[in-house]
Amino acid sequence: MDRLTANDMIELFDEQLKNAERIQKKIIPDSGQFQSRYYSFYSYLKPFRRVGGDFYDFKIFNDDCVSFFLADATGHGIDAAMVTGMVKLIYSYSLKIDEVNRSPGKTIERVDKDIESLLDFSFFSCFGILLDPKNKKIYWNNAGHPPAFLISQNNTVTPLSAVLPLIGMHSMLSFVDYSDQENQFAPGDKLILYTDGLTEAKNADGEEYSVERVQKRIDEYKHLQVQTLCEILINDYKDFTKGTEATDDICLVGIEFEDNE
Repeated sequence: MDRLTANDMIELFDEQLKNAERIQKKIIPDSGQFQSRYYSFYSYLKPFRRVGGDFYDFKIFNDDCVSFFLADATGHGIDAAMVTGMVKLIYSYSLKIDEVNRSPGKTIERVDKDIESLLDFSFFSCFGILLDPKNKKIYWNNAGHPPAFLISQNNTVTPLSAVLPLIGMHSMLSFVDYSDQENQFAPGDKLILYTDGLTEAKNADGEEYSVERVQKRIDEYKHLQVQTLCEILINDYKDFTKGTEATDDICLVGIEFEDNE
């Protein structure tokens, strides 16, 4: 058998990377697949390399409740993408378990324990949500993830900060409480979620975009529809980082309870 040349190896790796990219695109749903009678949905996902560790998924139940899951694996490229593929499978399986699928905390607990049993020293942040339009509620849990921002119809902005450690750390702790958190989420309310690739992005002077800047922009444009607000955030991020190279995957998600009354 002939030995592979350096060019052959580069071409082989590039083909494998293309395959990984195709697979990851299939496991992360397009925003157009989010078909809800109550909620509008916006997403922006840009891997640092062709594949990455940022991942989201959702499930719309027959009673119009929505399960949503956002995760950010450590690292970049194929290694991180493999972790997100495993998270996808665990989350999908969790959705089939009635005592788990309506609880973000129990879903995160399932992901946490299954990932730990499969991978040593693999850590990532995640944010789990259940939207309940009939009761006008949001149930959520945040495991080491940057704070989401809940924008109420009266323009109050509430951060939904981490209440759990990173996935992969629970075995190092004596006790972890996976109980769900709860907030009102009524028509006209909005929710903004993102990964730390947005807030830790740096400009040419080495300054980070920061959680504070995200919150400041949200405060300025919170009266706008969620898609417009998210597009403003992305454009502001691009202006802020102009002339620099990306160093991490970026994901931004917006959800709005449409006021159709």
